[in-house]
Amino acid sequence: MGRIGEMFLVTATVFIIAVCLISGLPDIADSSDRKMADTLVNLLGEKFSPESLEVTVNGSSAYAEMRGVVLSGIRIDTMKLDALLVNADQVEGKDVKFLASLIGYSKGELILLERDVNAYFDSNDTRGFSNLVFNFTPDGFRADGIFTASMLITFRIRLAALGRLALKSDGVNLDDVSIYVENVKQPSALTNHILSRVNPLIEWDSIPFKVTFKEIRMDEDSAVMTGYPERVTGGATSVWAAEKQEETSK
Repeated sequence: MGRIGEMFLVTATVFIIAVCLISGLPDIADSSDRKMADTLVNLLGEKFSPESLEVTVNGSSAYAEMRGVVLSGIRIDTMKLDALLVNADQVEGKDVKFLASLIGYSKGELILLERDVNAYFDSNDTRGFSNLVFNFTPDGFRADGIFTASMLITFRIRLAALGRLALKSDGVNLDDVSIYVENVKQPSALTNHILSRVNPLIEWDSIPFKVTFKEIRMDEDSAVMTGYPERVTGGATSVWAAEKQEETSK
C-alpha cells in the first residue's frame, strides 16, 4: 500500500470513529426540547384539565393544541397556542403560576361550538337567563330565551336577541346586539342591562398568560376566534395523559 493509500485509510478510520462517537452522544438540543415539552404539557394540563393535549417544542418556539378545555364555565372544543418561550432555563419545580413568565408571547385560536354554548345555558340558570338557545350564522347569532331580573319587582320576559361575537379587552363579548320582546325592539337601557349580565361570554382572565386573537369567523355550527397560530415542526413532542391524571386524582 502506498503512502496515499495509507493516508486515505487513516483519514477514513478517523472519520468513522468520529461518527461513531458523535452518534453515541446525547442530543443536547433534543433533550432540552423534551424537558421543556414535558414541563409545558404538565403545566397546561394542570391548568386546563383538557380532554386531550399535545405540546411540541423546538428551541424557543412551542405549539400546543388542546381539546375540551373549559373557559368561564363553557366548553371550548379546540384551543391552539403558538408561543414564544422565555426563562427556558428555569423550568425546574415550577407550578401553573409560572406559565405567565414562561410564555412571553402567544398567538391563539379558540373554536367554540354552538352546541357547547347551548349546553352551558341549558344546565346553568346563571346570569339571569334560562332556556337560552343560540343559533350561530356566518353573520352573527340569534338567541332566544327567558330573562329574569329584579327591579323593585321580579320580572321574567321572553326575549330574542340578534348580534355578533366580538373580541374585547376583557374577553369574547356579545356585541352590536338588538333585543326584541314580542317582536318589539327594546330601548338601549334594557339592552345594556341585559348585556351586562352576560358579557363577557368568555373571559381572558381564564387564561393565565397573554394570548393574541385578531378576528372571529362564524358559521352555522361554530365561532373561531383566531390569531393565526402556526404549528412548530421538529423538536420534541409530549402528550397529556388525561386518563392517568384522572386516576391520580381519585
